[in-house]
Amino acid sequence: MATLTITTRRAKSGKRYVVRFRRGGSEFPIEHGGSFKTKREAQIRRDVIGGELAAGRDPRDVLHVRVVPATTSFREWGDRFVASRLDVSSGTLNNYRIHLKVLNEVFGDRIPNEITPDDVMSWITSSDLKPSSLRQYMGTLRQVLDHARVEPNPARERRVRLPRIETEEINPPTAKQFLAILAAIPEGRRLPFLLQEQTGMRSTEIATLTWGDLDFADSQLRVSRARSKTRTGRWVQVPAWLMERIAETLSAEDRTADRRVFPGLSKDVLKSAMSRACVVAGTGSFSPHDLRHRWISLRVGKGVPITTITAQTGHARKSVTLDVYAHVLIDPAEINEAEVLALL
Repeated sequence: MATLTITTRRAKSGKRYVVRFRRGGSEFPIEHGGSFKTKREAQIRRDVIGGELAAGRDPRDVLHVRVVPATTSFREWGDRFVASRLDVSSGTLNNYRIHLKVLNEVFGDRIPNEITPDDVMSWITSSDLKPSSLRQYMGTLRQVLDHARVEPNPARERRVRLPRIETEEINPPTAKQFLAILAAIPEGRRLPFLLQEQTGMRSTEIATLTWGDLDFADSQLRVSRARSKTRTGRWVQVPAWLMERIAETLSAEDRTADRRVFPGLSKDVLKSAMSRACVVAGTGSFSPHDLRHRWISLRVGKGVPITTITAQTGHARKSVTLDVYAHVLIDPAEINEAEVLALL
């Protein structure tokens, strides 16, 4: 059955209304029908596409999709695909480009219509990518071939299988382990890790935190929609003693709204610093994201309502909190505030 939808996306230029359609059942790809600034424009496009689908015609014929000669390579189609995606964020576009660098090594000079399911399976079996990453690269391959109007799409054939993703059991650090890791981190880098352990925030949210996001009066900080993974803003409660320590890092007169609270910090910097600290502390390997697991697990173990936990962490669904993050800790103890303060 054909489907037709209007969804909203947040782009740099503002809110966009995106029309997508499928010309039949699951064997047909979801196709881009246009991106618009207003809902009214999107509705007009939706109605046009709907009329074509109802009449049994191909909507792409009235959308003036330019037919590119059959000699156009996969590499060129990839460039055209990226240029057409006005409805996605800059981060998503960058991911497409990264994926295409790898895909072009195999398919770049090939004509899309000549790529077979066997070619796709050969790439999958010879790839050094992790199963989880391979799935993302495969998504880009499918979309580029859809954009090139290759039918049937060889990357969507049922016999093309991806390796199973083995989900590792996540064991957050205990209070003792975290304190040992914190002590092994250079003194000037300890606050971000402590903030993550005490709030369950994501690494990218902490790295991009500005002084304008901090509310010292109510001991909370704001994660804006632009910096949230789920594109929903929220307020995060922070222990008063930790907010005081953050305030001490910069005088009030120097705190401009757009100035970073932790200059020079990034997700990769946090990951590298914690990896080295784990080796020094001899605790085994942990990542900054494990501190998010630790915070959520502790709250679930203490019986905090899931709605409260979800509001703090910014999960789009409560099921994510329960199914992915709610682990049972062997050591349910909170960290000792006095021991932490001695390290700061």
